[in-house]
Amino acid sequence: MKKNGIFVSVICACALVLVHCQSSTTKENSEVLSQQRGAAGKILDKSGYYYDPQDTSCDGFPRLDVETIPGTCLGLVMSQNRGTDEKLAKGFSMPRTILQIPNSNDFLVTDMGGWHPKNGRMYLLKKDSSGGGYSLQLLKFPLNMPHGLTLGTDGYIYLGETDQISRFHFDGQKIKDWQLVTNKIPRPGGDMHPLSQIVFDPRNQDLYVNAGAPTDHCQTASGVQAYSACPDTTLLGLGSIYRIPGEKLKNIPSDGIPVSEVAAQGLRNSMAMAIHPSGYLIQGENGRDFAELTEPYEEINVIDLENRGNHYGWPYCYDFHGVSPEWRGVGEKAGPGDKRGVTPVDCRDQAPSEIGAYQPPYALMPPHTAPLSMTYYHGAMFSSILEGQLLVAWHGYQPTGHRLVAYSVDNKGRPLLSKDKKLNYSFDQGEACPTTREYTPKNGADRLAPYTEIIFGWNEIKGVRPKGAPVGMTIAKDGSIWIVEDKNKTIVRLAKVNDKVPRKTCQNSHQPQLKDPRIDLLSWRHTIASDPELVKGYAEIENHLINKFCLGCHGDMKSTALNETIFSRLDFFTANHWLEPGNPSASKIYQAISQSGEIPGMPPSGSQQFYGTEEGAAVLKLVADWIKALPVDADQRVSRVKLDSPRTLRDQPSLSTGTDCASLPVGTQVWVDPRTSAQIKESGWIWSVAYLTPDDPLLKKSGCTVPVDGVYYLPLRTF
Repeated sequence: MKKNGIFVSVICACALVLVHCQSSTTKENSEVLSQQRGAAGKILDKSGYYYDPQDTSCDGFPRLDVETIPGTCLGLVMSQNRGTDEKLAKGFSMPRTILQIPNSNDFLVTDMGGWHPKNGRMYLLKKDSSGGGYSLQLLKFPLNMPHGLTLGTDGYIYLGETDQISRFHFDGQKIKDWQLVTNKIPRPGGDMHPLSQIVFDPRNQDLYVNAGAPTDHCQTASGVQAYSACPDTTLLGLGSIYRIPGEKLKNIPSDGIPVSEVAAQGLRNSMAMAIHPSGYLIQGENGRDFAELTEPYEEINVIDLENRGNHYGWPYCYDFHGVSPEWRGVGEKAGPGDKRGVTPVDCRDQAPSEIGAYQPPYALMPPHTAPLSMTYYHGAMFSSILEGQLLVAWHGYQPTGHRLVAYSVDNKGRPLLSKDKKLNYSFDQGEACPTTREYTPKNGADRLAPYTEIIFGWNEIKGVRPKGAPVGMTIAKDGSIWIVEDKNKTIVRLAKVNDKVPRKTCQNSHQPQLKDPRIDLLSWRHTIASDPELVKGYAEIENHLINKFCLGCHGDMKSTALNETIFSRLDFFTANHWLEPGNPSASKIYQAISQSGEIPGMPPSGSQQFYGTEEGAAVLKLVADWIKALPVDADQRVSRVKLDSPRTLRDQPSLSTGTDCASLPVGTQVWVDPRTSAQIKESGWIWSVAYLTPDDPLLKKSGCTVPVDGVYYLPLRTF
């Protein structure tokens, strides 16, 4: 529309393809139940992938619209809809790991069954005799949050549950010789990091087991350090990797092997582990959470298995030699009123000379990548490009995650370090193409390891694909890489293809605008601030839930992305996608406190509890009612406008009151609330709500107060 010298073009987010609204209601095929059919036989399945079930172009499997390195593709082996066991009439709940059965085309798959105890399963993923597809068969139920799954050199298959490790043989499509290995691993007893990841030393069959920590940074409920060392590690023996000598596996007592030897400590959660034949264990650390998206960085730690027992920092140190804000560094003097404890390890230590001293990370990974598995690649399919490299699955739901990457390594299996002190990493921007950011950890970038993104176009695009959720992976005997997605409940396969068409590169074809993610935070703030009842409900949630039950594990839970206000914790929830407007059961905050099993129950065991109490019922109702009251379009109230005439933003929708806050030249693109119902008629103009971040260079330096919700007013057109 063009009127009075101004042209406003509202650019809406569109899907790559149009999906017909016709629903399939027949029972002719489980593959199309609860799906939408699109052009050329494509379907949008429950996980969010849009594909053709009859397609075999990805080396025999349907090709997914996910970007991978040239000459490869990602194929769908088991969709969420097909991942159904006929006996239980239930599909995958939370599949985690996969292992190919020796001398077979079949695989074993573990499914945690959510975060409820004793609801896990182990499946046989069996190749169909009639073609290239696979079917699912239940093998064992119930299991207690199974995760670790690996083949020992003794021919046994080892399975890690949260409370024990077992082993068995698999022959004739049956489990045989089931045997307890140990049920004496230190465990928190709650839902935070209770999973057993296991890995073998190929030299001597020593077994290494993860014992994750139950908290984020070991903070007391009061927020004041009340101990000289973290009891998670000192009293509970958590945040460590334990060793079971291979000799003990040769003759296991009926009540299991005692576990006591700490191979490494100060590791919050060691889900990604790989051991090189040279005797080095490479660990990808799931580090603590800061509210900001760019801190802290995840770590690559190298553990010398001949000199075990070093401390790798958690919860005292982060990045390279940084001291966690809850602690005071060794040698640092206390200030007035400073009640922080002094770190038991010296975070400044560059080269520890004694066992138990602080060992800084070998290198850093991008922040919040959440590495959940790693393995060295050995296989025929990708031998020319990946042989010997270290593959790491980044699960993280933050902008750096949902990727499969590969590190070139030295002769000891350690990632090669960059000769340059500068290195960039990819950072997703919603549905748009990712941008790059430089490694800039707060405490310096001592050592950086370059990597190659193998699977990288895996951000969510509605109607095309969900956000990737890679967890466990295995190298099949043909060299293809099989990956399990827990959130999407799928199994996918990276394969080699001889494409005649040049590979697709990201050109922002799905949604062309690049949006500062803080704009969405401001829109959420404005949505809440505009409704007194929502403001009141949010304040009650802070008082009755967050302040009382959450801060002990999660710190202040304030995002530092914007100016700090009463909505800073709201920023934390919205930036991490904890809220689904109008739908409590789909909201992570409600899933956690209702113990639904979709995500770890909160608060974790050992913390003050409220679930199942009268107080808990009141808190659940409070949160549910507030989420139900959120406008269902709360996360869609932002669109872009482009001006072809200069305009001025004001702090009031009026020419007679208020102040000019920003001058917008021709061609400026501004983020606005596109709803007609949100527009205001005043002073002969129609005004729209417009958002600017506090550091936007267009804002005038003085004379205009920065609003907590970033809202200014744009005169659209006269009336």
